[in-house]
Amino acid sequence: MISQFFSFRRRVVAVTPLVCVLVFLFLGFQFDLWHPGWLVFLLIPIMPILVGIKKVKWSFSFIISIIYLILGLGFGYWHPGWLIFLLIPIYYTLFPSGRFKKNDKTLKD
Repeated sequence: MISQFFSFRRRVVAVTPLVCVLVFLFLGFQFDLWHPGWLVFLLIPIMPILVGIKKVKWSFSFIISIIYLILGLGFGYWHPGWLIFLLIPIYYTLFPSGRFKKNDKTLKD
């Protein structure tokens, strides 16, 4: 029973891109909502979290993306708002995640 429910959740995640495309086209052609309609594509990375396959991983990049959407959708600051994405490489340069060790062979001087 548990494996069947898990299989159903995986199928829901797998069909999400197709459903998003269909909803986007329906909103666009039927109601001329092309611009806000693109938001349905945000369901693609969010769906595994909603059905319980993945847990939310709070990272600096994720928080910056949420702030960008709030600035754009809430206040209409899409144009100056994109500049906050420049903080992501600055943050990870100043505060590396520790994925590489000093004597790691993947780092070459």
